[in-house]
Amino acid sequence: MLRSKGQTITKNLFKLGNRAGTQVCLTTFMLALGFIGTVGIALFSVLLGAFGFNKYTHPKTKVVIVNSPQSYIEYEDKYIDTQGNVYHENCDAPYDFLRISELLKEHRAGIAVVFPEDFDRIVASGQTAQVLMYYRTDTLDYRDMSTNFTDIYLESYKSYVGARFNINYEPANTWDIIRDDIPTDGNLPWDVRFSKQMANTFVPILMFIAILYTAMAIGSESISGQKERGTFSRILLTPVSRKDLVIAFTRGVFTSAFIPAVLILVITFAIPYYAYGSGVAPALMLAFSLTLFIASLTVMISIMNDTVTSAQTAFLPIFFILISVAVTCINGDSEHEAFYYFLPVYGHFYGLGDAFNGVSKLPAAIVCSILTVLLSILMMAVSTKLLTLERFTVSIASSDDAGKAQEAPVSKIIDGIISFFDVIFYPLVILSLFQLLAMIPVAVAYTSDPLYSYFIADLQYVSGMKDIISKTMDIINIFMSDPRFLALMSISYIFMIVAFIIRAKGSSNLGLKPQNAGRNYLKGILLGTAMMSLVFGLLVITGRARPTGVGIKSDDIWLFLFSILMWIPQGAAEEVMFRGFMIPKLKKTVGNVAAVIISSLLFSVFHSLNAGFSVLALVNIFLMAVLFALIYEASGSLIITCAAHTMWNMLQGNIYGLAVSGNVNMPSLILTDYTGSAFGPEGTAEATAVIGLALLITVILILRRKRSSPKAS
Repeated sequence: MLRSKGQTITKNLFKLGNRAGTQVCLTTFMLALGFIGTVGIALFSVLLGAFGFNKYTHPKTKVVIVNSPQSYIEYEDKYIDTQGNVYHENCDAPYDFLRISELLKEHRAGIAVVFPEDFDRIVASGQTAQVLMYYRTDTLDYRDMSTNFTDIYLESYKSYVGARFNINYEPANTWDIIRDDIPTDGNLPWDVRFSKQMANTFVPILMFIAILYTAMAIGSESISGQKERGTFSRILLTPVSRKDLVIAFTRGVFTSAFIPAVLILVITFAIPYYAYGSGVAPALMLAFSLTLFIASLTVMISIMNDTVTSAQTAFLPIFFILISVAVTCINGDSEHEAFYYFLPVYGHFYGLGDAFNGVSKLPAAIVCSILTVLLSILMMAVSTKLLTLERFTVSIASSDDAGKAQEAPVSKIIDGIISFFDVIFYPLVILSLFQLLAMIPVAVAYTSDPLYSYFIADLQYVSGMKDIISKTMDIINIFMSDPRFLALMSISYIFMIVAFIIRAKGSSNLGLKPQNAGRNYLKGILLGTAMMSLVFGLLVITGRARPTGVGIKSDDIWLFLFSILMWIPQGAAEEVMFRGFMIPKLKKTVGNVAAVIISSLLFSVFHSLNAGFSVLALVNIFLMAVLFALIYEASGSLIITCAAHTMWNMLQGNIYGLAVSGNVNMPSLILTDYTGSAFGPEGTAEATAVIGLALLITVILILRRKRSSPKAS
């Protein structure tokens, strides 16, 4: 009887025809159609006669020598019969792997040996030179080829160099050979390269999205939807154990989400490029365990929430995080890839891609699946425990409230925890995504810059977290000197603001009210200008800052203009994130005072990785965040603090020539000799005095307004 009751719940959940079922089935169908249309490109190449794509030859004897020193040319002429298989090229940036990859593709070569441009001078002076060895990764033959070339040719070349420059020959000190991969498939036919890329990236991500979306739509309906409709209490009153209920709901969500996963597997393995029988078992195993993991996770979230909207809102950050993890797998580190195969989520992505390419890693798939199933069982146990608490929330005291649950203290705690993590993770995801997109074009362009080579060479001396943070800030400072990066960052900040507006369902819910917007923005401009000008004046009086000139170099005009433009959306984006978005959400769970304190602490931590960060900088940024929060609360308008934030950064960086939260090298109207904190004026006692004064005045004005208008306050 009990078993049949659980099966009935599973069937009803799987059908869900009147609510989520129709939408999910339609979504699954559209995903399948899109997938079929996409892989049709690969099938079309098969019809054009692309069979036999594995029959290609590797250029095992071709080598590209980059920046060949005169000594190597002499050595090659005397001792090596190249037979036309060694090519000489020049490259200003030896770490520009994109250029090296193009050279390998151009000459159909397998390895590239890159010398520094002044190799002979370095070695002749007795210093250690750094020779780079790049090799292709589409077959393991190239790794062996690079080893053989080193042992046979470069080792004997060391002896030649020692004799030529009359230096004591010590193989360990003449030069270092650093090997690196060149991830290129230039010799493969275009259709094979396309199919491999699809298998390693598009197909696993499509499966992740299909499972996550279906589970989210069905899972949020499983329990929280019935709570919302007032029918869940009837289920709790039936003679079915909580454990059986959780299993029944999980089974229903799993069945619904596993259908699109199997559909994608069937279509993929039906394509000739992926018709590898050895990959079916690990792919099916990984798809099964991944679906079970997500199904048990969504059921647990559904138990924690009382409405479909709240359940889907709680699941949304998890959706973004899992998709973000899948995206990071595309550029995974090959040195640690073997370890990642055993981890849930990572192992699923890598394992599915290899299974589609016929690379069977069945033991890793088994271990990954077992770990994932154990995690799923753990979440089901937690769900059972949480569901047990529902007996205290069921109330049938009146006919109007029959079947509805009263909110329990435990539910409040759980909702508070979910809301808190939502407040943290959503901004982090948005910030990381759009800043990464802004950095990629500039980073790619920078690899062809000779300065990049010197920067990469210095990384060999990095040790410890302090050095890593320092180098990271060096990269940021370099990028901040590039107008392209500033322009892209301006666009990314605008998109961040739009993302928060969409999430908040309107700009007014973030404090960006159109009423008196121009007047409020002018107030913010005056506030930010007055505060930073006072700080600069105090720095001059105390001798920490000394103006040395006025004017901008003609070469820095564009950088100056783009810097000015960037601060406008930058200040607004941080205000929207830490004040407009966080404070209203935190208020609902922790109250007004705690919401201001928590958001201000997060704002301080957000700046903690910047260069020169100190205890005083932490205090000043926290006080500034509290000040902006009070202004926002008192005025009801975030536009004032957006303008004040913009002017605070703009004046200290582009007007007064000071560091902005550790970021330096910005063109400014006033050239300043500054000897204060490396973090900039925000790390000085002068800033503490000005922010404290502004905070005191703000509190006095708020209290005075409360006394004069107690009813309104």
